[in-house]
Amino acid sequence: MKLSELVGYLNLLESNALAPDYHAAVRKFHEIGHVVANHAVQIDEYGSAFTEKINAIAREFQHAQTALDNLKANVREQIAELEPAQYQASQRLYEEEMCYETNEYILNRRLSIDPDSRLLLTGRLLQYTDWRLPGLIIRPGREKFIEDLVPLDPLYVIDQHEELLNPAIQAFTPEYQRRLRPYVINDYEHVDALWQLPINQYGLIFVYNYFNYKPMKVVRQYLDSMLTRLRPGGIAIFTFNDCDWAHGVALAEKSFMCYTPGREIRAYCDQIGFEILSINRGLGDLAWMEIRRPGEIESIRGGQSLAKIIAT
Repeated sequence: MKLSELVGYLNLLESNALAPDYHAAVRKFHEIGHVVANHAVQIDEYGSAFTEKINAIAREFQHAQTALDNLKANVREQIAELEPAQYQASQRLYEEEMCYETNEYILNRRLSIDPDSRLLLTGRLLQYTDWRLPGLIIRPGREKFIEDLVPLDPLYVIDQHEELLNPAIQAFTPEYQRRLRPYVINDYEHVDALWQLPINQYGLIFVYNYFNYKPMKVVRQYLDSMLTRLRPGGIAIFTFNDCDWAHGVALAEKSFMCYTPGREIRAYCDQIGFEILSINRGLGDLAWMEIRRPGEIESIRGGQSLAKIIAT
């Protein structure tokens, strides 16, 4: 059986559509039992007999819940047995194939995002754009999200090749282009791909459609780097291929994206000290996580510097 089929089965077992409300049923029966047992009208032994029936129903409900929990645990065990091969396949894909992708191919590779999810994601970004804080965006590409980050000052734009940065940078006026801080990074050669960037600097780091194509080992390296680059209280928002869901697993099986279960990313964020603010899933390919470095965000800025430097 394919891993995506097992994960899809688990998703179905855990869905609201199949979630039985045992407690509501037992509570309703107890309400009826209370009326039967305490009403002024008592007929033979119906009150005590009804109470025994209710207790028997409650026990059977518990047995059914236990059986369902055991089934889900068994499915999770089977998923765990198949995961190592998928992790290895993603690492191989990253090392042997993705490194040869052309810049044009990468720029044309877009995430499907529904209007509601785009609106929600944009709203979260705007929540954290503050002119008193520097910001960083990894892989701005041809998306419009960079326009929402303009208030961050300065705004660092990061990708693995200068040609990947050009569409985003050239969309702005020459005056604003000179205020951007572009950097080229390489996670194939450096464990800390962000080694060139200052630590304790950023109020917001936004990574869009980038970690989707990185295996877990590399995602962990980026999370380590991001934790040190954020200032206390700083926020990181990033998309990833959520393989806790069958659709994400299928994308990994087809070598479209890497295998990165949300539960594993969350566990690692907890381990290194991030606070998990939210995990969100939209329609199609979109999933993103919002995390924070513990602490209170601070800035000593009292105003923006817009003066022009003139050589004499």
